[in-house]
Amino acid sequence: MKRSFRFPEQYLYQSTSVWLEDTGRGIFKLGITDYAQYVLDDIISITLPETGYLFEKDEELISIDSIEDTLVIMSPIGGKITEVNEELRQSPELLNESPYEDGWILVIEVSSEDDLDQLYDLDEILDQHQEELAESGFADDEEDFDEDSYEDLEDSNSDSDY
Repeated sequence: MKRSFRFPEQYLYQSTSVWLEDTGRGIFKLGITDYAQYVLDDIISITLPETGYLFEKDEELISIDSIEDTLVIMSPIGGKITEVNEELRQSPELLNESPYEDGWILVIEVSSEDDLDQLYDLDEILDQHQEELAESGFADDEEDFDEDSYEDLEDSNSDSDY
C-alpha cells in the first residue's frame, strides 16, 4: 500500500528528516518531518539541549530514539535555543502523532543569515531525494490534497505531500 507524507510548502528543510519554520525576526521553529517519524516508527525518547544553549551549524543538537533506530540531528543553522518543547521529554510520542504541530522540538534564534542559504524549499528537497522517497513506498500519483487533513494520507498526493 502506498503512503503519502506531508511536507508543508511554507517550511525550509535540512533533509527529508528535518524542517524549519521561519516565525520572523530570525527565529525558527525546528522539528522532524512526517517522513522521519514514519521511518523511525515508535519514538521512545528524545535528548534535547537546554534553553539558552549556543551552538554552531552542523553541531550535534538532538538525538531521537525509537524501537527501530536513532536519529541524530545535526543543527541546520547556528544560533541560540530560545525555547524547548518540554512536553516531548515526557511524551516523545508527540513526534509520531503530530510532527508539525504539537511535536515541534525547539525554537532557535539564528546567529547568521548565511546559514539559511544551505536549507531547501519543498521543490528542492523533493527533487534531491526523489529516488529515496520512491524507494520508501511513497505514492507517486498526483491527486488533490487537503492541507487541513493530516490523519489519513494513504492515497493523497500534491506539492505538499509525497
